[in-house]
Parts: sequence; C-alpha cells; structure tokens
Amino acid sequence: MLLYSLGGLSLIVIFTFVWIAFSEDNSMTKEQEKIMKEVNEPIEQKEIKAVEEDGIPSERSFRQELHEMTHQKVQADKKRGSQQMTAEQIDRMLGILKSVEETENHYEHFDFYKESLEAWDIGDFSNAVTVHNTIWEWQNGVIGRATGLMSEEEEREYIKRNF
Repeated sequence: MLLYSLGGLSLIVIFTFVWIAFSEDNSMTKEQEKIMKEVNEPIEQKEIKAVEEDGIPSERSFRQELHEMTHQKVQADKKRGSQQMTAEQIDRMLGILKSVEETENHYEHFDFYKESLEAWDIGDFSNAVTVHNTIWEWQNGVIGRATGLMSEEEEREYIKRNF
C-alpha cells in the first residue's frame, strides 16, 4: 500500500513539474505582453520628435528595418531578420521621417513609409502585408512573399521565439 502511495505521489510531482515547465515556456513574458498591447492598442498619441542628424539612417537601412518589423505581423514561408515592433520603435521611425522631410536626405519612398507608420501608430496593421511585399519587391525578393496577417496567437509565438 505504501508503495502505491509513493508511486502515485511521484506521478503527481512529475506531472506538476512538467506542467509548470511547459506552461511557462509557452507564454510570453509580462514585458512582451505589455509591448504587444502598446503596439496593438495605442491609448495616446505622442508628439513625434525629429532625430539628430547623426541618428538618421540611409534609406536602405530604414527600409530594411521597416521590412523586418512587418515580420512580426505577416505570414510568409521565409523571413530574414527581425526587428521588434514597439510603440517606441514606430515613434522613432516617424521621428526619422520628420527629420528628413523636405531636406536633401529626403527618402525616395517617404510618403509610403509615412503612411505605413502612421497607420501602425494608431494600431492599424491591416497594411502590413502590402508594406512587406512592396519592400520585398523593391529588394527583388524571390522567396518569402507575405501571404496574410498572422493571428494574435501566431504573433505571440513569433515574439516569444525572436525577442
């Protein structure tokens, strides 16, 4: 009888450890949850500040960063590079655009970038597939065309895996 009790107790302990290990592994951290919520459900509009000249990337670098941000939102067979999409990141990129607007550093695709980021800044990511595929085409992409938006659960998994 004692042997059965110890065996049953052992199974309960093992099950508990396995359950805790898997449940913690499959969830995002509180910080990741907070960042995802801030991006998807913005509650306030902040003033966009211009960036100092030495903080202005080339258009190619800016475009690549924007492209990598879309990877958090879109379904695609292959994704190369990842940049976490945060409210601060979106604001920083809008600040870069403000800095280059109507200057000699004005980006060729300025209007496209601004329109895309302004939508994201208010929590509208319905354009993410278009943004991804437009930049992908500008880069002569061959594999990795976006086919749709991720579900919220797919996005959570992507964030957990990459950030």
